[in-house]
Amino acid sequence: MSARTKNLFESAVSRARVIRQGDIVQVVIDGGGAFVTFTQEFRMAQKWASSRIATGNMVTDRGRFFEQIGTLVSRPGSMVSTRGSGKYVENLVRAMNQGGYELSEWMLTPELKAIARAHLQGPEPKVRDAAEEAPSEAPEADDDVSPDVEAQPRDGAGRRSP
Repeated sequence: MSARTKNLFESAVSRARVIRQGDIVQVVIDGGGAFVTFTQEFRMAQKWASSRIATGNMVTDRGRFFEQIGTLVSRPGSMVSTRGSGKYVENLVRAMNQGGYELSEWMLTPELKAIARAHLQGPEPKVRDAAEEAPSEAPEADDDVSPDVEAQPRDGAGRRSP
């Protein structure tokens, strides 16, 4: 009875943990760092690698598999570095931020690190324009409503109490 041959995906993720979290996937490699990518991109690379035969060299197989992932954010010391189109990497960083990742632990450009700090600072203050600074005119009074009716207290449902 012959042993079944491993495919490239099985070889690449041996001694690694694949953690799926909604729209993102984190791959933690024992002794090789970690990276995060989009679930869809990971599945496409997984499908590609599953149809290939492993070389028998785990490092080579990992390299071939990781080459198929175009957008990823990695930790310092990982076998792969952060890469991808600016907008896609930014979207990935936002997804990581929503997922609760501590972004200071990842290899990011200063612009992307600013995204991580943005939610801590709160919303930016609104800049008022000249129209908002000018006092608005008081609305014209309605002749149909008597002042004593308006002064009556209201209950919790907005109805006037007797």
